[in-house]
Amino acid sequence: MAGADGSRVSAAGLSRLQLEETVRSLYRARYEGLADEYLEYFAPDARVSVHGNPALNPGAGMRIGHDSIRRLLADLHRMNRYLSYHIDDIVVDGDIIAVHWRAELAFLDSGKGGEFEVIDLMRLRDGLIVELHHYYDTGSMSLARGRITLA
Repeated sequence: MAGADGSRVSAAGLSRLQLEETVRSLYRARYEGLADEYLEYFAPDARVSVHGNPALNPGAGMRIGHDSIRRLLADLHRMNRYLSYHIDDIVVDGDIIAVHWRAELAFLDSGKGGEFEVIDLMRLRDGLIVELHHYYDTGSMSLARGRITLA
């Protein structure tokens, strides 16, 4: 993560306010689809794992490196219109950051959508994200997208 002066520091090296501002900037870039800005927070060999069944949720899977993460962000914005998001909590333990957040989406293929809760778990190395695990309610997302139905 970047400090106020742009230098890379560990989560432990930032004040709580600086860390929260940095995390909010990361999520703003994600929400707005600003790939170059978003990728500034990731190591070149970073791994992003979107947990879920790829048959039900096409974004699921692991991406390795900037090019793959850039494609993921582009795909998310190609499939969805982001209507709003809100960060509920940021938890830090050394170089581990957990973010609980919510996003309201409209699915561009169907016009349907909803609000979905998310937990992201990040591991930093030398102040950059090297792992990001993205967890969300895949069942609700699949129902809302019409990929599964209730019996």
